[in-house]
Amino acid sequence: MPSLSSVIAIAIALLLVACGEKNPNFCEGADCDSIDASPDSPPITCTGNGPDPSCPAATPVCAGGQCTGMCTSDADCTGRPATEAVCHMASGACVQCDETDVQATPMQAEDECPAPNLAVCDGGTHTCRACEDHTECFSGVCDAGTCVAQANVIYLTPMAEGGTDGGMNDCLTPSTGCLTLHHAIGRLTATRKYIHFKPSATPYPARNNMDRADFDGVTAHVIGYGAEVRRGAADGEVIEIRGGSNVTIEGLKIANAINTGSGSGIRMSGSTLNLFEVIVDNNDYRGVDATGGGTLSVRRSVISNNSRGGILFNGVDVVLVNNFITGNGDLSLSDVGGVSLSISGTSSTIEFNTIAGNLTGTGTAHGLICTNTAAAQVVRNNIVTSEANRAQASGACTHEYTLFGGPGTAPTGTGNMNIADPAMFMFVSGSDYHLQPGSIAAGKAQSTSLVGDSLFDIDGDSRAQGAATVDVGADEIP
Repeated sequence: MPSLSSVIAIAIALLLVACGEKNPNFCEGADCDSIDASPDSPPITCTGNGPDPSCPAATPVCAGGQCTGMCTSDADCTGRPATEAVCHMASGACVQCDETDVQATPMQAEDECPAPNLAVCDGGTHTCRACEDHTECFSGVCDAGTCVAQANVIYLTPMAEGGTDGGMNDCLTPSTGCLTLHHAIGRLTATRKYIHFKPSATPYPARNNMDRADFDGVTAHVIGYGAEVRRGAADGEVIEIRGGSNVTIEGLKIANAINTGSGSGIRMSGSTLNLFEVIVDNNDYRGVDATGGGTLSVRRSVISNNSRGGILFNGVDVVLVNNFITGNGDLSLSDVGGVSLSISGTSSTIEFNTIAGNLTGTGTAHGLICTNTAAAQVVRNNIVTSEANRAQASGACTHEYTLFGGPGTAPTGTGNMNIADPAMFMFVSGSDYHLQPGSIAAGKAQSTSLVGDSLFDIDGDSRAQGAATVDVGADEIP
């Protein structure tokens, strides 16, 4: 008869053998698949085989009495809440929507995100969210998180792809778009206020190759990424904005206006104009010529190579943030180089601009002129430089934390510096005013109260609020 000690030894051995086999449904320890080495939950049990609304959304199909199966069609997600009613076949989970960062065709069966303010299916979470970019919307227009309905958009299409103003085209879809900006303006209504250019390597005519696009007493939002508009062979501005209009233009290039006395990219009077990520380039007169009052906002834009100056503004308030204003004016006839401002209040915002390589021929400052502007208007965190032997800034504005380059001295003001050798800015090239590592502009900005557009640079890169490394000028060094 075995002794008691032998029986105990045999029992322990049997227990060890039994524990040597892992339960595939319940395991604990570093050698298990649990990332936190804690007990895994056993699969949820279910009845039979097939879709089961009681199973988790990640494994919605019952397989042999356990919730381990993946969905293969929307039918496998039947009976679930609306947030789990669609099969995402790549993962086998029941989700709210199955597109990737885009709006489905509205009002169609695949449109699982019908609310305009939550119209885009997020590619990571596969839930409906607000739009963040124009390209995410079926209509091509995202406005403040809402995908605009196609019926409220006026479309322009290149001539080579069928764009035409003929037959009083109503420009209803990208495939039936009109050709000229002026024709599109004529289709604006109180609700149909968006104008969308289809990208094109060929410039669009402003009107009829002989006249301007005329915004007169209208409200409009123009989206022109990848497109350019020109006036054509006749003298005068490319775009005119007047009569109390309220116009936003983003992404569009406006170029090649003819005539050194009238050929501006944009002429504005008595209106509100917002420019965002716009290029105004190579016009014979000014880039933006706004002499009849109003308000102007220019953000993350390039105003360059305009023969008689970049921006002339005489009005109420101006916002100039994160712009390259470069290569404008000349040493013979131009009375404006980079920017000339006459503003009536002190609530304007003028900061983080690179105003470089601009010239005047009348003895005025090359970079920034503040005429009839209150001294209390602060202008900060800019680069204002030119190699010509004349002052870079003049007038009553108070400059702070601004770097002035070239001959002369910097205006009196907190944090201002004069950089005798403009090469120290280390621009990428004479036509590319991004900064390179090692630039004198690095870390020179006043950055304790940045808000809104000033939190980002011309490319949309973040500026670290309050950090000692925020850079002066439009570009934040990577």
